[in-house]
Amino acid sequence: MMLEQLIQLKQDLIDGSKVEKPSLDDKQIDEMDILVSEALEFNKELKFKLFNKGFVENVTGRVHYINFEQQKLHVKDQNDNTVYINMNNIIRVIYND
Repeated sequence: MMLEQLIQLKQDLIDGSKVEKPSLDDKQIDEMDILVSEALEFNKELKFKLFNKGFVENVTGRVHYINFEQQKLHVKDQNDNTVYINMNNIIRVIYND
């Protein structure tokens, strides 16, 4: 019984930390598209804020490929690992100055 209560308490804490996905308007989406395209062309580093199952994650890296068919960006992070970002999960993009 104690283990079940602990598991439930932990799940309640996780659920309480979740946020709703912000909605983006067309202008914000267009601005992010331009920023990503420019970063790809000029090899600039970007900071992405991503929505993932109720939580916000940060990824910093350079866009190496845009897969329009799968709606994913291939990003090389600062450790030279490839991160695949679902375009629908992006909630903010800025240059990493």
